[in-house]
Amino acid sequence: MRRMLALGLSGSLSCASDPPPSCTTDDCSIPGRSIVKWTFDSYPDWLFQGDTCIDLGIETVQVTATHVDDPTITQAMDTACGQAQASFLKLPPGTYNLGLTPRDVDQTPLVTAPITGQIVAGEPGADTETIINVPHTAWTRRDSFRGTFLFRLSWGGQSCELTVPPVLTQTLEMRSGGVVIDKQTDKGQKLDGMDPKPCRALGEQFAQFAEDLPYGPATFHVIGKDVLGNVRYDRRFDTFVGVAKNNPTITFDLVTPDAGVDAAPLDAPPDA
Repeated sequence: MRRMLALGLSGSLSCASDPPPSCTTDDCSIPGRSIVKWTFDSYPDWLFQGDTCIDLGIETVQVTATHVDDPTITQAMDTACGQAQASFLKLPPGTYNLGLTPRDVDQTPLVTAPITGQIVAGEPGADTETIINVPHTAWTRRDSFRGTFLFRLSWGGQSCELTVPPVLTQTLEMRSGGVVIDKQTDKGQKLDGMDPKPCRALGEQFAQFAEDLPYGPATFHVIGKDVLGNVRYDRRFDTFVGVAKNNPTITFDLVTPDAGVDAAPLDAPPDA
């Protein structure tokens, strides 16, 4: 019995004296992370969530972090685009300038220059985070981009047939760069502001859409009239046409004329 206890005690002592498993840091604390997230063509003010890696043909994203006070301290990471973020571990303390470069499958940069930002290095127990949006002006191939515009219309929060009086017709005008777009919706309505068509219910199974539109900022002007031809709703929206067909559906809510009509479209987007 004494021998068995001695063996048990010996084994316990042996386990206690085993070296700890390998750690990321010398003291086995959790290292601070400096997290850089990215979005593409994200414009919340225009109700546009953003384009995707697939839409833009992005395979990887390279992020470079360079210390503001000591540029010799620098790190770079290449991350699959779909991960939506790169995490730097154990950056030396300080503020870092960031450069973000989306790349295609051949690792060719898809922007004219790295998109910049800044982040403060994370510390143990205190991660830091920043988001860098790649604006529509940065893409090297933007002149060749075309997109589908998907939308629904609500009238003071209601479908057109439920308003008082009901909205009978809708007239649509869409401009890109101040120029009227010579296209039609899925049911053949022109986007020139001169083609009234029956108002389409908010609850239709499929959203209204127009294909092959110029990519980028646009203005969308909607007028709703009643059975007597009186203007009941009139509003102009600043919006955005994303790349390709995989775009979010935007619901535009109109207000009555006496609530005011939106200001004229912006001359240039904030990041132009």
